[in-house]
Amino acid sequence: GGALGTGGTAPAAPESLPAAPGTVPVALALPARGIGAPIVAVGTDPDGGLVVPDPPSTVGWWAPGALAGSGSGTVVLAGHVDSRVEGLGVFAVLPELAAGEPVWVRGRDGRVIEYEVVARRQFAKAQLPAELFARDGAPRLVLITCGGRFDRSTRSYADNVVVYAVPAPAPTPAHR
Repeated sequence: GGALGTGGTAPAAPESLPAAPGTVPVALALPARGIGAPIVAVGTDPDGGLVVPDPPSTVGWWAPGALAGSGSGTVVLAGHVDSRVEGLGVFAVLPELAAGEPVWVRGRDGRVIEYEVVARRQFAKAQLPAELFARDGAPRLVLITCGGRFDRSTRSYADNVVVYAVPAPAPTPAHR
């Protein structure tokens, strides 16, 4: 669904450029915002919901998904928008991210994989698209947090804010 559908096939990469292996993501940076956070591996709870690490200063990487920098699949990162005790979370800024903003993910191997925001969507929590968790398809990064109306009785937000990013184009070498 949406502008980022899974239809069609991407052109194959030239044979002379083998796809770089992916790496376990360990840190996230939103350089235009001066924001950084550690990343920890997470899974799903018994109901199939994405587990989000408790401190809002930490981001969770859905470990069954793609590795950062791999040639295909979705790297899913999730974080709390805020916490009653600890205040605003790293992902409180997601509703403000604009197309073209950089998102950097540092891997366990020390590489920094650069992504670029391409879209932002808001979904009712029960309607988070399954395609966000695709293990195949073009490489992309998805950032997920809570949003929408806050229900004081359930202490929960009604929606999820989802930011889509794709690998940033390689910089052209500077001419000497």
